[in-house]
Amino acid sequence: MIPVEIFIIVVLVLLAINYFVFQYGRKKGANDFAQLCFIAGLMGKTQDFEHFNKYSKPGGVVFLGDSITQDFNVYEYFPEHRVYNRGIGADTSKGVLGRLNESVFQLKPKKVFLNIGTNDLDLIDDGIDAIFSRISEIIEKIQNSDKNLILYFISIYPVNPNVTNTPGKRKNEDISELNKRIQEITGINYINIYDKLLKDGFLNPDYTIEGLHMNQSGYEVIKAEIIKHI
Repeated sequence: MIPVEIFIIVVLVLLAINYFVFQYGRKKGANDFAQLCFIAGLMGKTQDFEHFNKYSKPGGVVFLGDSITQDFNVYEYFPEHRVYNRGIGADTSKGVLGRLNESVFQLKPKKVFLNIGTNDLDLIDDGIDAIFSRISEIIEKIQNSDKNLILYFISIYPVNPNVTNTPGKRKNEDISELNKRIQEITGINYINIYDKLLKDGFLNPDYTIEGLHMNQSGYEVIKAEIIKHI
């Protein structure tokens, strides 16, 4: 007959195993649900862009990217220009590759300002080589769509994990390496805003909400650089 002490230990161990299995499953399910929500949101926004494009005029300026672009109020910052914001929160280079038609080509812009890649480092995390390859493909497709179109790549911005943990797996070393590689792409017009946002090796806390996204002071710095090219 099994001693009571051993029986209790076995029961506790089994309960602990079940608990951790449950937590893992719940977390995985939540992550899968969040991914489905993002895909649905991405598709919804892309459909919205296609609808809005019916009212656009050729020769405008497109800002293309993720939430940092989405939150950049280009309509207020550049009122004298015909601008179109095609940023989608949480988007990655994979997402942008899938929506170039609705976000760029249908608009027939004269200029495109592209800022993408930071979410790849946290949400996809398949290595700098893979991220660079996708960004290069985006650049190539945009460049090949119209020989008269001028494409600018706005450097991926630094992060500051000392403000909050929002930056996640993003590291400024990786961001700097990606920026360096992108800057060397043939024919790219590279805008180095990364250095303008730095303080003591991190995103200046005066420019950010939580170490990743910009506040309006940060966007003022960005606007001051963009205005030279728009």
